[in-house]
Amino acid sequence: MPPSISCFGGVGEIGGNKFLLQDRDTRVIIDFGTGFGDGSDYFDAGIQPRSVNGAGDLFEFGLLPEIRGLYSEKALQNTRLKYADPEIDAIVLSHYHSDHTGRIEFTDPKIPVYCGETTSLIHDAYSESRSSPLDDHPIRKFRTGDRFRVGSVEFVPVHVDHSIPGAYGFIVHTSEGTMAYTGDFRFHGPAGSMTTDFVRAARKERPELLLTEGTRVGHGDGRANMTEKVVLEEARRVVKGTRALVFSSFRGNDVDRVNTFFDACQNSGRRLVVSMKMAILLEKLKSDRRLKVPRVGKDVDVYVKRKRTGSLDDSDYFQWERRFLDLGVSAADVKRRQKETFLHLEAWDFPELIDIRPGSGGTYIHSATEAFNEEGEREESVIKNWVDHVGFRYAQLHASGHAPSAEVGALVGQVGAKKVVPIHTEHPDLFASYRKRGGWRLQIPKKRVPISISG
Repeated sequence: MPPSISCFGGVGEIGGNKFLLQDRDTRVIIDFGTGFGDGSDYFDAGIQPRSVNGAGDLFEFGLLPEIRGLYSEKALQNTRLKYADPEIDAIVLSHYHSDHTGRIEFTDPKIPVYCGETTSLIHDAYSESRSSPLDDHPIRKFRTGDRFRVGSVEFVPVHVDHSIPGAYGFIVHTSEGTMAYTGDFRFHGPAGSMTTDFVRAARKERPELLLTEGTRVGHGDGRANMTEKVVLEEARRVVKGTRALVFSSFRGNDVDRVNTFFDACQNSGRRLVVSMKMAILLEKLKSDRRLKVPRVGKDVDVYVKRKRTGSLDDSDYFQWERRFLDLGVSAADVKRRQKETFLHLEAWDFPELIDIRPGSGGTYIHSATEAFNEEGEREESVIKNWVDHVGFRYAQLHASGHAPSAEVGALVGQVGAKKVVPIHTEHPDLFASYRKRGGWRLQIPKKRVPISISG
Protein backbone atom coordinates (compact mmCIF):
# COMPACT_ATOMS: atom_id res chain seq x y z
CA MET A 1 0.00 0.00 0.00
CA PRO A 2 1.17 3.62 -0.53
CA PRO A 3 3.03 5.06 2.46
CA SER A 4 0.81 6.65 5.12
CA ILE A 5 0.85 7.70 8.75
CA SER A 6 -2.14 7.09 11.03
CA CYS A 7 -2.47 8.87 14.37
CA PHE A 8 -3.97 6.88 17.24
CA GLY A 9 -2.95 9.39 19.90
CA GLY A 10 -1.50 12.87 20.22
CA VAL A 11 -4.52 14.19 18.29
CA GLY A 12 -5.87 17.37 19.84
CA GLU A 13 -4.11 16.44 23.08
CA ILE A 14 -0.74 16.82 24.74
CA GLY A 15 1.04 13.47 24.91
CA GLY A 16 -0.27 10.03 24.09
CA ASN A 17 1.76 9.79 20.88
CA LYS A 18 0.86 6.63 18.95
CA PHE A 19 1.49 6.49 15.22
CA LEU A 20 1.28 3.69 12.68
CA LEU A 21 3.50 4.05 9.61
CA GLN A 22 2.55 1.79 6.70
CA ASP A 23 4.50 1.36 3.49
CA ARG A 24 3.89 -1.58 1.16
CA ASP A 25 4.05 -4.61 3.46
CA THR A 26 5.90 -2.74 6.24
CA ARG A 27 4.09 -1.62 9.40
CA VAL A 28 5.94 0.33 12.10
CA ILE A 29 4.67 1.87 15.33
CA ILE A 30 6.35 5.20 16.14
CA ASP A 31 5.99 5.89 19.87
CA PHE A 32 3.21 4.25 21.87
CA GLY A 33 2.54 6.40 24.90
CA THR A 34 0.00 7.23 27.56
CA GLY A 35 -2.04 10.40 27.17
CA PHE A 36 -1.99 12.76 30.16
CA GLY A 37 -5.76 12.79 30.21
CA ASP A 38 -6.24 9.17 29.17
CA GLY A 39 -9.55 7.96 30.54
CA SER A 40 -9.84 10.76 33.09
CA ASP A 41 -13.62 10.74 32.61
CA TYR A 42 -13.71 7.10 33.73
CA PHE A 43 -10.56 6.44 35.76
CA ASP A 44 -8.73 8.24 38.56
CA ALA A 45 -6.49 7.36 41.51
CA GLY A 46 -9.33 5.32 43.04
CA ILE A 47 -10.69 3.69 39.88
CA GLN A 48 -8.11 2.03 37.65
CA PRO A 49 -8.32 -0.31 34.63
CA ARG A 50 -8.30 -3.92 35.80
CA SER A 51 -4.98 -5.66 35.19
CA VAL A 52 -6.77 -9.01 35.02
CA ASN A 53 -8.60 -7.71 31.96
CA GLY A 54 -5.42 -6.96 30.02
CA ALA A 55 -6.05 -4.18 27.52
CA GLY A 56 -9.81 -4.77 27.59
CA ASP A 57 -10.78 -1.84 29.82
CA LEU A 58 -8.66 0.48 27.68
CA PHE A 59 -10.23 -0.83 24.47
CA GLU A 60 -13.65 -0.15 25.97
CA PHE A 61 -13.04 3.61 26.04
CA GLY A 62 -10.87 3.87 22.93
CA LEU A 63 -7.70 4.45 24.92
CA LEU A 64 -5.83 1.83 22.90
CA PRO A 65 -6.28 1.14 19.18
CA GLU A 66 -7.53 -2.34 18.30
CA ILE A 67 -4.74 -3.26 15.89
CA ARG A 68 -4.35 -6.91 14.95
CA GLY A 69 -0.90 -8.38 15.50
CA LEU A 70 0.27 -5.66 17.91
CA TYR A 71 -0.58 -6.93 21.39
CA SER A 72 0.64 -9.74 23.60
CA GLU A 73 -1.45 -12.79 24.43
CA LYS A 74 -1.69 -11.60 28.03
CA ALA A 75 -3.02 -8.19 26.98
CA LEU A 76 -5.75 -9.81 24.89
CA GLN A 77 -6.74 -12.59 27.29
CA ASN A 78 -10.19 -11.16 28.07
CA THR A 79 -10.87 -9.02 25.01
CA ARG A 80 -12.76 -9.37 21.75
CA LEU A 81 -9.54 -8.90 19.77
CA LYS A 82 -7.99 -12.31 19.14
CA TYR A 83 -4.26 -12.86 19.45
CA ALA A 84 -2.24 -13.10 16.24
CA ASP A 85 1.48 -13.41 15.66
CA PRO A 86 3.07 -9.97 15.24
CA GLU A 87 1.98 -8.07 12.17
CA ILE A 88 3.96 -5.02 13.29
CA ASP A 89 7.61 -5.06 12.20
CA ALA A 90 9.02 -2.72 14.86
CA ILE A 91 8.32 -0.06 17.49
CA VAL A 92 10.53 3.02 17.10
CA LEU A 93 10.90 5.35 20.11
CA SER A 94 11.78 9.03 20.13
CA HIS A 95 12.55 9.12 23.90
CA TYR A 96 11.66 7.53 27.24
CA HIS A 97 8.89 9.78 28.60
CA SER A 98 5.73 7.85 29.45
CA ASP A 99 3.58 9.79 27.00
CA HIS A 100 5.72 8.14 24.31
CA THR A 101 6.42 4.72 25.88
CA GLY A 102 3.71 4.04 28.46
CA ARG A 103 1.50 1.66 26.48
CA ILE A 104 4.30 -0.53 25.13
CA GLU A 105 3.74 -2.86 28.08
CA PHE A 106 0.66 -4.21 26.26
CA THR A 107 2.46 -4.99 23.01
CA ASP A 108 3.79 -8.34 21.88
CA PRO A 109 7.31 -8.85 23.32
CA LYS A 110 8.34 -10.47 20.02
CA ILE A 111 8.24 -7.03 18.38
CA PRO A 112 11.69 -5.35 18.46
CA VAL A 113 12.02 -1.86 19.93
CA TYR A 114 14.42 0.60 18.31
CA CYS A 115 15.64 3.33 20.68
CA GLY A 116 18.60 5.56 21.36
CA GLU A 117 21.51 4.18 23.38
CA THR A 118 20.72 6.55 26.27
CA THR A 119 17.06 5.48 26.24
CA SER A 120 18.30 1.91 26.56
CA LEU A 121 20.29 2.86 29.69
CA ILE A 122 17.23 4.53 31.22
CA HIS A 123 15.25 1.39 30.45
CA ASP A 124 17.92 -0.71 32.20
CA ALA A 125 17.67 1.43 35.35
CA TYR A 126 13.87 1.32 35.43
CA SER A 127 13.82 -2.40 34.68
CA GLU A 128 16.12 -3.13 37.61
CA SER A 129 14.46 -0.81 40.15
CA ARG A 130 10.76 -1.20 39.27
CA SER A 131 9.67 -2.20 35.77
CA SER A 132 9.95 -0.79 32.28
CA PRO A 133 7.38 -0.92 29.48
CA LEU A 134 10.22 -2.13 27.26
CA ASP A 135 10.77 -5.25 29.39
CA ASP A 136 11.07 -8.51 27.39
CA HIS A 137 11.33 -6.77 23.99
CA PRO A 138 14.47 -7.14 21.86
CA ILE A 139 16.24 -3.76 22.05
CA ARG A 140 18.00 -2.38 18.99
CA LYS A 141 20.01 0.77 19.71
CA PHE A 142 21.02 3.77 17.61
CA ARG A 143 22.74 7.15 17.82
CA THR A 144 22.84 10.23 15.63
CA GLY A 145 24.76 9.34 12.47
CA ASP A 146 23.24 5.88 12.25
CA ARG A 147 20.64 4.69 9.76
CA PHE A 148 18.45 1.64 10.13
CA ARG A 149 15.97 -0.03 7.85
CA VAL A 150 12.69 -1.71 8.74
CA GLY A 151 11.29 -3.38 5.64
CA SER A 152 10.80 -0.76 2.94
CA VAL A 153 11.39 2.16 5.32
CA GLU A 154 14.70 3.77 6.28
CA PHE A 155 14.98 5.74 9.53
CA VAL A 156 17.61 8.44 10.09
CA PRO A 157 17.63 9.43 13.81
CA VAL A 158 18.86 12.93 14.63
CA HIS A 159 19.18 14.15 18.21
CA VAL A 160 17.00 16.96 19.60
CA ASP A 161 17.15 18.79 22.91
CA HIS A 162 14.41 17.88 25.41
CA SER A 163 13.99 17.52 29.19
CA ILE A 164 15.36 13.97 29.13
CA PRO A 165 18.63 12.79 27.58
CA GLY A 166 18.60 10.64 24.47
CA ALA A 167 15.68 12.37 22.69
CA TYR A 168 15.45 12.06 18.90
CA GLY A 169 13.57 13.20 15.87
CA PHE A 170 13.51 11.09 12.73
CA ILE A 171 13.83 11.58 9.01
CA VAL A 172 11.90 8.70 7.48
CA HIS A 173 12.46 7.65 3.87
CA THR A 174 9.54 5.66 2.46
CA SER A 175 9.06 4.12 -0.97
CA GLU A 176 7.22 7.28 -2.09
CA GLY A 177 8.54 10.31 -0.26
CA THR A 178 10.15 11.44 2.98
CA MET A 179 8.58 12.28 6.33
CA ALA A 180 10.17 14.19 9.22
CA TYR A 181 9.02 13.60 12.81
CA THR A 182 10.25 16.02 15.48
CA GLY A 183 9.52 14.01 18.63
CA ASP A 184 9.50 16.51 21.53
CA PHE A 185 11.94 19.39 21.21
CA ARG A 186 13.15 22.75 22.44
CA PHE A 187 15.88 25.22 21.48
CA HIS A 188 16.31 26.91 24.88
CA GLY A 189 17.90 23.98 26.75
CA PRO A 190 21.64 23.45 27.34
CA ALA A 191 21.84 21.35 24.16
CA GLY A 192 19.56 23.48 21.99
CA SER A 193 22.04 23.20 19.12
CA MET A 194 21.03 19.55 18.75
CA THR A 195 17.52 20.62 17.72
CA THR A 196 19.13 22.96 15.18
CA ASP A 197 21.01 19.91 13.85
CA PHE A 198 17.69 18.14 13.34
CA VAL A 199 16.15 21.12 11.53
CA ARG A 200 19.12 21.34 9.16
CA ALA A 201 19.10 17.61 8.45
CA ALA A 202 15.34 17.59 7.83
CA ARG A 203 15.44 20.64 5.57
CA LYS A 204 18.21 19.07 3.48
CA GLU A 205 15.97 16.06 2.73
CA ARG A 206 13.04 18.26 1.53
CA PRO A 207 10.35 16.19 3.27
CA GLU A 208 6.87 15.78 1.86
CA LEU A 209 5.37 15.72 5.36
CA LEU A 210 6.37 17.14 8.75
CA LEU A 211 4.82 15.53 11.84
CA THR A 212 5.55 18.00 14.63
CA GLU A 213 4.69 18.52 18.27
CA GLY A 214 3.11 21.78 19.41
CA THR A 215 2.73 21.45 23.17
CA ARG A 216 2.98 25.18 23.83
CA VAL A 217 1.06 26.34 20.78
CA GLY A 218 -1.98 28.06 22.27
CA HIS A 219 -3.95 31.21 22.76
CA GLY A 220 -1.32 33.16 24.65
CA ASP A 221 1.06 30.74 26.36
CA GLY A 222 1.57 32.73 29.55
CA ARG A 223 4.62 30.81 30.71
CA ALA A 224 7.93 32.64 30.60
CA ASN A 225 10.43 30.88 28.37
CA MET A 226 12.89 30.30 31.21
CA THR A 227 16.13 28.69 30.12
CA GLU A 228 18.07 26.15 32.18
CA LYS A 229 20.76 28.81 32.61
CA VAL A 230 18.20 31.09 34.28
CA VAL A 231 16.98 28.17 36.44
CA LEU A 232 20.58 27.66 37.55
CA GLU A 233 21.04 31.34 38.41
CA GLU A 234 17.79 31.41 40.39
CA ALA A 235 18.57 28.08 42.08
CA ARG A 236 21.94 29.38 43.24
CA ARG A 237 20.26 32.46 44.70
CA VAL A 238 17.42 30.55 46.39
CA VAL A 239 19.62 27.79 47.82
CA LYS A 240 22.29 30.16 49.05
CA GLY A 241 19.66 32.37 50.65
CA THR A 242 18.04 29.51 52.61
CA ARG A 243 19.23 28.82 56.15
CA ALA A 244 17.39 25.52 56.66
CA LEU A 245 16.62 22.43 54.55
CA VAL A 246 16.04 22.74 50.79
CA PHE A 247 14.08 19.97 49.10
CA SER A 248 12.56 19.40 45.68
CA SER A 249 10.62 16.74 43.79
CA PHE A 250 12.19 17.33 40.38
CA ARG A 251 12.10 14.56 37.77
CA GLY A 252 15.11 12.29 38.16
CA ASN A 253 15.52 11.56 34.45
CA ASP A 254 15.91 15.27 33.66
CA VAL A 255 19.71 15.23 33.71
CA ASP A 256 19.92 18.95 32.99
CA ARG A 257 17.93 19.65 36.18
CA VAL A 258 20.05 17.20 38.19
CA ASN A 259 23.18 19.02 37.06
CA THR A 260 21.58 22.41 37.78
CA PHE A 261 20.76 21.54 41.39
CA PHE A 262 24.11 19.79 41.86
CA ASP A 263 25.82 23.01 40.74
CA ALA A 264 23.63 25.06 43.11
CA CYS A 265 24.67 22.74 45.94
CA GLN A 266 28.35 23.13 45.16
CA ASN A 267 27.92 26.90 45.00
CA SER A 268 26.34 27.00 48.46
CA GLY A 269 28.30 24.27 50.25
CA ARG A 270 25.37 21.85 50.40
CA ARG A 271 25.24 18.15 49.64
CA LEU A 272 22.71 16.81 47.12
CA VAL A 273 20.90 13.76 48.50
CA VAL A 274 18.90 11.72 45.98
CA SER A 275 16.46 8.83 46.17
CA MET A 276 17.60 5.26 45.55
CA LYS A 277 15.70 5.20 42.25
CA MET A 278 17.50 8.30 41.07
CA ALA A 279 20.80 6.85 42.26
CA ILE A 280 20.49 3.74 40.12
CA LEU A 281 19.55 5.88 37.12
CA LEU A 282 22.61 8.10 37.63
CA GLU A 283 24.80 5.00 37.88
CA LYS A 284 23.50 3.67 34.56
CA LEU A 285 23.79 7.03 32.78
CA LYS A 286 27.36 7.45 34.00
CA SER A 287 28.40 4.82 31.45
CA ASP A 288 27.33 7.19 28.63
CA ARG A 289 30.51 9.15 28.04
CA ARG A 290 28.59 11.90 26.24
CA LEU A 291 26.61 12.72 29.38
CA LYS A 292 27.72 14.72 32.37
CA VAL A 293 26.12 13.37 35.56
CA PRO A 294 27.23 13.55 39.23
CA ARG A 295 28.77 10.40 40.72
CA VAL A 296 26.79 8.50 43.32
CA GLY A 297 28.69 8.25 46.60
CA LYS A 298 31.27 10.83 45.56
CA ASP A 299 29.26 13.82 44.36
CA VAL A 300 25.83 12.91 45.75
CA ASP A 301 24.53 10.86 48.68
CA VAL A 302 21.54 8.52 48.75
CA TYR A 303 18.50 8.89 50.99
CA VAL A 304 17.46 5.65 52.71
CA LYS A 305 13.91 5.57 54.01
CA ARG A 306 12.55 3.07 56.52
CA LYS A 307 10.76 0.07 55.04
CA ARG A 308 8.72 -2.76 56.57
CA THR A 309 10.38 -3.32 59.96
CA GLY A 310 11.93 0.14 60.04
CA SER A 311 15.23 -1.33 61.18
CA LEU A 312 17.27 -0.36 58.07
CA ASP A 313 18.30 -4.00 57.87
CA ASP A 314 19.36 -5.55 54.54
CA SER A 315 16.36 -7.88 54.62
CA ASP A 316 14.02 -4.88 54.36
CA TYR A 317 15.42 -3.89 50.97
CA PHE A 318 15.44 -5.22 47.42
CA GLN A 319 18.74 -6.57 46.12
CA TRP A 320 19.33 -3.51 43.91
CA GLU A 321 18.79 -1.19 46.91
CA ARG A 322 21.24 -2.90 49.25
CA ARG A 323 24.36 -1.56 47.56
CA PHE A 324 23.27 1.98 48.50
CA LEU A 325 22.82 1.31 52.21
CA ASP A 326 26.45 2.05 53.05
CA LEU A 327 26.08 5.39 51.26
CA GLY A 328 22.78 5.97 52.96
CA VAL A 329 21.55 9.16 54.57
CA SER A 330 18.69 8.66 57.02
CA ALA A 331 15.93 11.01 58.15
CA ALA A 332 17.91 11.64 61.33
CA ASP A 333 21.00 12.54 59.26
CA VAL A 334 18.99 15.02 57.17
CA LYS A 335 17.51 16.59 60.31
CA ARG A 336 20.96 16.96 61.84
CA ARG A 337 22.52 18.38 58.67
CA GLN A 338 19.54 20.15 57.14
CA LYS A 339 21.41 23.42 56.68
CA GLU A 340 23.95 21.58 54.53
CA THR A 341 21.46 19.39 52.59
CA PHE A 342 19.46 19.64 49.36
CA LEU A 343 17.08 16.67 49.40
CA HIS A 344 15.45 15.13 46.35
CA LEU A 345 12.11 13.79 47.57
CA GLU A 346 9.46 12.36 45.25
CA ALA A 347 5.97 13.65 46.03
CA TRP A 348 4.82 10.21 47.20
CA ASP A 349 7.66 10.26 49.74
CA PHE A 350 6.61 13.55 51.38
CA PRO A 351 5.58 11.64 54.54
CA GLU A 352 9.34 11.29 55.14
CA LEU A 353 9.13 14.91 56.30
CA ILE A 354 7.33 13.63 59.41
CA ASP A 355 10.49 11.70 60.36
CA ILE A 356 12.87 14.47 59.30
CA ARG A 357 10.93 17.15 61.20
CA PRO A 358 12.80 20.03 59.56
CA GLY A 359 13.01 23.39 61.24
CA SER A 360 10.99 26.23 59.76
CA GLY A 361 12.51 28.63 57.28
CA GLY A 362 13.47 26.09 54.61
CA THR A 363 12.58 26.13 50.92
CA TYR A 364 10.71 23.75 48.66
CA ILE A 365 11.58 24.18 44.97
CA HIS A 366 8.77 23.09 42.66
CA SER A 367 10.73 22.20 39.55
CA ALA A 368 8.01 21.05 37.16
CA THR A 369 5.61 22.71 34.79
CA GLU A 370 2.53 24.35 36.23
CA ALA A 371 -0.56 22.14 36.46
CA PHE A 372 -2.64 22.08 33.26
CA ASN A 373 -5.53 19.83 34.33
CA GLU A 374 -7.64 19.10 37.41
CA GLU A 375 -5.52 16.13 38.49
CA GLY A 376 -2.36 18.23 38.31
CA GLU A 377 -4.01 21.06 40.23
CA ARG A 378 -5.04 18.60 42.94
CA GLU A 379 -1.49 17.23 43.25
CA GLU A 380 -0.06 20.76 43.35
CA SER A 381 -2.52 21.70 46.09
CA VAL A 382 -1.49 18.70 48.20
CA ILE A 383 2.20 19.58 47.74
CA LYS A 384 1.53 23.15 48.88
CA ASN A 385 -0.27 21.83 51.96
CA TRP A 386 2.84 19.84 52.92
CA VAL A 387 5.07 22.86 52.30
CA ASP A 388 2.82 25.04 54.48
CA HIS A 389 2.74 22.35 57.18
CA VAL A 390 6.53 22.42 57.61
CA GLY A 391 6.64 26.22 57.35
CA PHE A 392 8.70 26.36 54.17
CA ARG A 393 8.83 28.83 51.33
CA TYR A 394 7.45 27.61 47.96
CA ALA A 395 9.58 28.52 44.92
CA GLN A 396 8.74 27.73 41.29
CA LEU A 397 11.83 27.13 39.12
CA HIS A 398 11.41 25.30 35.83
CA ALA A 399 12.51 25.38 32.20
CA SER A 400 10.05 23.71 29.85
CA GLY A 401 11.02 20.71 27.77
CA HIS A 402 9.06 22.14 24.85
CA ALA A 403 9.59 25.06 22.48
CA PRO A 404 7.26 28.06 22.75
CA SER A 405 4.84 28.79 19.94
CA ALA A 406 7.08 31.22 18.05
CA GLU A 407 9.92 28.70 17.89
CA VAL A 408 7.58 25.94 16.74
CA GLY A 409 6.52 28.23 13.91
CA ALA A 410 10.15 28.95 13.05
CA LEU A 411 10.90 25.23 12.87
CA VAL A 412 7.94 24.64 10.55
CA GLY A 413 9.16 27.37 8.22
CA GLN A 414 12.77 26.23 8.26
CA VAL A 415 12.10 22.55 7.58
CA GLY A 416 10.09 23.50 4.51
CA ALA A 417 7.86 20.43 4.23
CA LYS A 418 4.99 20.48 1.73
CA LYS A 419 2.48 19.31 4.35
CA VAL A 420 2.45 19.89 8.11
CA VAL A 421 0.60 17.60 10.54
CA PRO A 422 0.44 19.02 14.11
CA ILE A 423 0.36 16.52 16.97
CA HIS A 424 0.96 16.61 20.74
CA THR A 425 -1.03 19.87 20.94
CA GLU A 426 -4.47 20.98 22.06
CA HIS A 427 -4.57 23.68 19.38
CA PRO A 428 -3.61 22.18 15.99
CA ASP A 429 -5.72 24.79 14.18
CA LEU A 430 -3.38 27.56 15.35
CA PHE A 431 -0.63 26.17 13.12
CA ALA A 432 -2.45 27.98 10.29
CA SER A 433 -0.91 31.22 11.58
CA TYR A 434 2.55 29.94 10.58
CA ARG A 435 1.66 29.63 6.89
CA LYS A 436 3.05 33.07 6.10
CA ARG A 437 6.44 31.46 6.56
CA GLY A 438 6.01 29.21 3.52
CA GLY A 439 3.63 27.73 0.98
CA TRP A 440 2.80 24.51 2.76
CA ARG A 441 -0.50 22.80 3.47
CA LEU A 442 -1.86 22.24 6.96
CA GLN A 443 -3.48 18.88 7.61
CA ILE A 444 -5.09 18.48 11.01
CA PRO A 445 -5.06 14.77 11.88
CA LYS A 446 -8.06 12.69 12.82
CA LYS A 447 -7.72 9.56 14.91
CA ARG A 448 -7.31 6.36 12.92
CA VAL A 449 -7.51 8.16 9.54
CA PRO A 450 -4.42 7.48 7.37
CA ILE A 451 -2.56 10.50 6.00
CA SER A 452 -0.67 9.99 2.77
CA ILE A 453 3.04 10.74 3.02
CA SER A 454 3.47 11.87 -0.55
CA GLY A 455 0.01 13.05 -1.64
